Amino acid sequence: MPDTFNVTAAYDKASYNKGDTMTVTISGGDVLTTTSQIQSGTLSLTITAADGAVTTIPLQPVNIAVTTATPESVKITGAIDSTGRVWTIGASGLTATAVA
Repeated sequence: MPDTFNVTAAYDKASYNKGDTMTVTISGGDVLTTTSQIQSGTLSLTITAADGAVTTIPLQPVNIAVTTATPESVKITGAIDSTGRVWTIGASGLTATAVA
């Protein structure tokens, strides 16, 4: 199954002057959802009638879907600016900076 990203990005200020350092910070994360299959065991039902007669009904195993959601951290791994501005990604991967 796909990853579900819940990540937002924001500048540190609403506007900048030429030469200012602009910083963008991301927050949030990702959830990786995987599904695997296991089987139930065989099942035997004992059935008893009102007169005391007894029989057994066998049932075959059935598939059981096991879904696991794993939270994952995220980081910035690239930045493409339409003006050609070069962005530097911080060591944590949570910020990127460039000169305005």
